[in-house]
Amino acid sequence: MSGERLRPAFVPDPGELVTDTQHDRVGYASAWDNRTLTLTLKAPTGDELWDTTEFRRPTVGEVLSARVARENRDRRWRGR
Repeated sequence: MSGERLRPAFVPDPGELVTDTQHDRVGYASAWDNRTLTLTLKAPTGDELWDTTEFRRPTVGEVLSARVARENRDRRWRGR
């Protein structure tokens, strides 16, 4: 059917790091909506959630950057 999107080949598991190519951000997979083909992501630095329909596996650099951001956030919380 015209205009209908196909299920992507890669659908991440919950907690898996993903690159959102629609918003140029990296986040952890939180939920997948099979009906709308929408992935909900959680920012590595906090509780912010957002939705995307365009995503891919992250590069090694993106994984490292997300881990550093999360570690920095965790260190700030431990220091309080």
